[in-house]
Amino acid sequence: MNKFFTHPMRPFFVGAAVLAILGALVFFISPGAIVLHRQIFLELMLPAAYGGFLTAAMLEWTGYKGRLKPVATVLAALLLAASVLLPFAPQTASFFVAAYWLVLLLFCAWLIWLDRNTDNFALLMLLAAFTVFQTAYAVSGDLNLLRAQVHLNMAAVMFVSVRVSVLLGAEALKECRLKDPVFIPNVVYKNIAITFLLLHAAAELWLPAQTAGFTALAVGFILLAKLRELHHHELLRKHYVRTYYLLQLFAAAGYLWTGAAKLQNLPASAPLHLITLGGMMGGVMMVWLTAGLWHSGFTKLDYPKLCRIAVPILFAAAVSRAVLMNVNPIFFITVPAILTAAVFVLYLLTFVPIFRANAFTDDPE
Repeated sequence: MNKFFTHPMRPFFVGAAVLAILGALVFFISPGAIVLHRQIFLELMLPAAYGGFLTAAMLEWTGYKGRLKPVATVLAALLLAASVLLPFAPQTASFFVAAYWLVLLLFCAWLIWLDRNTDNFALLMLLAAFTVFQTAYAVSGDLNLLRAQVHLNMAAVMFVSVRVSVLLGAEALKECRLKDPVFIPNVVYKNIAITFLLLHAAAELWLPAQTAGFTALAVGFILLAKLRELHHHELLRKHYVRTYYLLQLFAAAGYLWTGAAKLQNLPASAPLHLITLGGMMGGVMMVWLTAGLWHSGFTKLDYPKLCRIAVPILFAAAVSRAVLMNVNPIFFITVPAILTAAVFVLYLLTFVPIFRANAFTDDPE
């Protein structure tokens, strides 16, 4: 087990996967636990996922060589306290989560300051937004503030996935027959997508539904525009690039559907789940698979077989909850909950042995 704990990324990712399974299966424990389901995913699972990723990524982005154990211990303690308190004192738990985001923000800001780094202000902006929204939710208990974090999470997925896509593109082009190929993602589209995701989060809170409909359409169309950079067979022939493509496609479809629904004053719950399961959770899974392999000594990016199965299962869960629920009630909660839990069980079955057998390594690139 010593190799498992060679870096905090690993226990954070594994803990987040366990929380995702709990969040999916909570309906079978308490059928009316809709709010608890949201809280587990948005207040516990996703913060743990970002904490794990940033404790690894910030080393590369800022060149930090110091100890991570103190900050990782504080972050883990805050999330553990929130997890224990959530079923009994949800508001107190929410304050612990807000403190978690603040610690993560201060840690990243400190490393960026030490490195005199000017490339990661967008990261600090996103972490500050999470801290503010989570604190406001803890104070008010307004579920709209919790729901708005879905769009903050999608903005974070856009920020992280563009950086990961550089690695994906470079790896995909290693075996192609083109002369000196280079994949350069369009950072302008990424910045526009993040800007409109933040505007959409604000519009849903404070502006009329029709206005939020237009911001949702803007997000959907810019995500579709981002797909253009992947329209090459040398890229799409690789399964990890197809995963990246599909998660953006699901998110784009979800936001376009949301925009159309809001403009017609129709419910937007179904497209929201297309966004959360297909786009947001798809992005998290892609980052977990890529970072998990890359920082475990693997020099070739090749998702393990069980995880190649897990990715389409996750997309199937999104389609079940957003579309097939109109066919049969079993697709409303039962099927997507089981499929989502299965995705993270497959992840644990694959990566816990990898983490135990291989020490944490720096980025091979």
